[in-house]
This record gives sequence, C-alpha cells and structure tokens, in this order.
Amino acid sequence: IPLSYEPGVDAQVDFGEAVVIMKGRPLKVQIFVGRLCYSKIPFVVASPNQQQEALFEGHEKAFEFFGGVPHTVWYDRMSQAVKKALPGRRPEEQEAFITFRSHYLFESRFCNPREAHEKGLVENLVGYARRNYMVPIPRVDSFQDLNDLLRTRCLTEARRRLRGEPETIGAMWEQEKPNFLPLPAHPYPCCHTVPVRPNRFSM
Repeated sequence: IPLSYEPGVDAQVDFGEAVVIMKGRPLKVQIFVGRLCYSKIPFVVASPNQQQEALFEGHEKAFEFFGGVPHTVWYDRMSQAVKKALPGRRPEEQEAFITFRSHYLFESRFCNPREAHEKGLVENLVGYARRNYMVPIPRVDSFQDLNDLLRTRCLTEARRRLRGEPETIGAMWEQEKPNFLPLPAHPYPCCHTVPVRPNRFSM
C-alpha cells in the first residue's frame, strides 16, 4: 500500500556516521538527518557525538531550515529520547526529551522494535547523504564549515523531482510551510544542565 502524507504534518529523524578530513586529518563525525515526509526535503547536520544535546540541536537547526515545526516526528527507540521501551507499549520517554518537544509543541511517534523500515524515508537518507554529500570526502577546517557545506547540498535537492511526484521537492516544500507549527520566540537551550546547591560563600 503506497504511503501518503499531508503537507507539514510528518517528519522523520535519525543519526548516522560519516568520515571527513578536518584540519588535514581523518575524523569520524556523527550526522543528524531529518526529512519532511510530504516534500522529501532533507536536512543533514554534523556533530562530534550522538548525545542528547546533539539530538536537540539537530532538531532546532532542522526546524529553522524547514521554516517551521512539523506536527509529528518519527523515531526509532533511540536512548536519547527513550527511557524504557516495553514490547507492545509506547516507550517511556526521557524527561528532558519531553521538555524539549513540549517547547516546540510537536508529537513523537516511535517505530516498533527492530522495525526501522517504518521510517524508511530517513533510513535511506543516511546512506544517500554519505554517497552524495560526502563524496569526495569533504576537506574542512571546522564543524561550521562542514555544516555550511551540508546545508548547501540539502538546498540543491529542492530542484529535484522525484519519480511519481507531480512537482519538484522545492515546490512541494513550499506547500508544507503554511501548515507547520510556528517556531517559538526563543530556541530551546540545547545543553546538559546539572542542578547544584551553593555553599555559604554562594559558590
């Protein structure tokens, strides 16, 4: 049964790995990948790790790139978002992840265990990004340089027209933008916070 999506409603995200040459030396980087399900516009951003802060920052940059927040985002049962996953039940989410998505007001959906194909649009994007955005291996001086390059290559996808689609990715992307949730006035602080208690010297 062919899947169909409404404009601005669904997106899928995941993590992958790639190799770049940074400051003259090979470096394995982690790539956050996201894709809107209706238009298929991709978003890719690199970071040093796959920690929860990288997941949050990847979302924040993706929403800014997309021009708004999709209503629902699909995941596998990644530990950065899920605290406990029981068979046949909705996973118990990490408290920090609930706080993050409540800031942006989107809903989360999780694939069934060992059924990553349920978010196949983004599973395929990891390999596509490595083959098309990372070949030849990028030579950069910083993560900022790398992410500027990745952003440019994602934007070039807007000119493509996928098989079976009536319009280009860019034209369908424009149809999505009015249906997104609005970006909040202030971005979420994508950092790890640790509560502490001051001593008598207020330190």
